[in-house]
Amino acid sequence: AVGMAIGLKRDGRGSRVYALVGDGETQEGQVWEAIQCANTYKLDNFTVIIDENNLQIDGHCDEISPNLDFVAKLMAFGYDVERVDGHDMQAVSDAFDRLRSLRNGRPKALIANTVKGKGVSYMEDIAGWHGAAPDDEQYAQAVIEIEKGLRTE
Repeated sequence: AVGMAIGLKRDGRGSRVYALVGDGETQEGQVWEAIQCANTYKLDNFTVIIDENNLQIDGHCDEISPNLDFVAKLMAFGYDVERVDGHDMQAVSDAFDRLRSLRNGRPKALIANTVKGKGVSYMEDIAGWHGAAPDDEQYAQAVIEIEKGLRTE
């Protein structure tokens, strides 16, 4: 994604590039190398979205990599940062609008606080559902719960 943002910027195109990253994924070095590179090249056309749900395939992120403050770390890397409730689409949209309006040579970051499996009672905040597929009965139940949640919002 950073390479795409570099190419678009060099071509003088106004397009933006967005990269969606899970909080567990940020324990990998190449994520931080790319984040640092975006600042080096002053990619204000690049936005990283971090889905912060504190779960990864092998458990809670804070048990594996405790005390990771994404806002402080990204600001230290020269980013403009917004933190929002990732389930509040108006808050997400407003944060994107604020970040897009900043043409200051700084890359952007949106930290979306979420709940893994939100809206499906048997999946919420359960690491075991990371990468797992529901069976037919579980799928049908998930559809019912999600549709019910959409009607009440």
